[in-house]
Amino acid sequence: MKLLTPGPVQLPKFVTEAMARQQVFHRTDEFRALFKSVVEKLESLYPASAVILPGTGTLAVDTMVYNYVSPGEKVLSLTYGEFGKRAVESMLARGAVVVEVERDVPPAPDEVDDTLRRDREIRAVMLVHNETSVAMAYRQIKKLIDVVKSHGALLLVDSVSGFPAEPLPPEIDVVATASHKALLAPPGASILYLSREPRATSGVPLSMNLMKFIKMKERSETPYTPPLPVLLALEASLSYILELGAGYADAHRERAEYLYSAVKLRPVPPPSHRSFTVTAFHCERPRDVIARLREAGYVIAGGMYKYRDRSVRVGVMGDITIDDLKRVAEIINSVAR
Repeated sequence: MKLLTPGPVQLPKFVTEAMARQQVFHRTDEFRALFKSVVEKLESLYPASAVILPGTGTLAVDTMVYNYVSPGEKVLSLTYGEFGKRAVESMLARGAVVVEVERDVPPAPDEVDDTLRRDREIRAVMLVHNETSVAMAYRQIKKLIDVVKSHGALLLVDSVSGFPAEPLPPEIDVVATASHKALLAPPGASILYLSREPRATSGVPLSMNLMKFIKMKERSETPYTPPLPVLLALEASLSYILELGAGYADAHRERAEYLYSAVKLRPVPPPSHRSFTVTAFHCERPRDVIARLREAGYVIAGGMYKYRDRSVRVGVMGDITIDDLKRVAEIINSVAR
């Protein structure tokens, strides 16, 4: 079976071979060399301090919330899909006061500016950069950064399914992502990019206390057992991504654009907001489409959010080719016509 899902993704052979190596003890020079190399490569992809925790995308977002939002603080959430709703759940669990702006497409920076002008108590803005559930990406982050900073608030970004295939501009306060999507590795590593030190003063569980990870990072170590096989995989996948440079994002954009041109179903996202890592289509018979593709050796995903049971999603991350996408498009068109 070949994965064309929104994550985990189909891994190249060189990544699976790297993660199959014998593990090392995480209090040795051998581990410290591996960890230092992975961190340096992550920081070559985005200009901020990278922190690696054992976990997945959900833990990365929760860790961001618990370290940068304190109970009782007011946070503006820009919601346009299922993972935006989950971020709201996380903030409410933290005890934050959430002002939610929910739209069918990403709220524009001007709307955010108006909201922040009306409510001076808002201390942070939460955004999903690449909303996996509806295959939409936020294309105006650079302008949004300026808006949020002009009001003295923090910008917290969930880019679990976007980065680095969906590039990010610098100066975002915190970015949460994970190993198992566009970073081309297996699940198991929560990754955060920090442009500001954590500001929460209490109530942060030990397993997600970023100050502990920051302190240990100075010695190229982790406070707790790290996801060793994932680090081995990241060492290989990050080298590959860095070698491709801008071509890595270009390849994802080409795959997404191909699917939108070849599949005869109506796309969920409008052209101006389409993600380069996952595509989504309205579909009256999603279960039939998914089953038929599985018979042909391909795994795709059903719909989420407002389009659950009425759409299909096809990921374009991982070790896939245009020939794979041509076959997938042919099968979808034959079943859904």
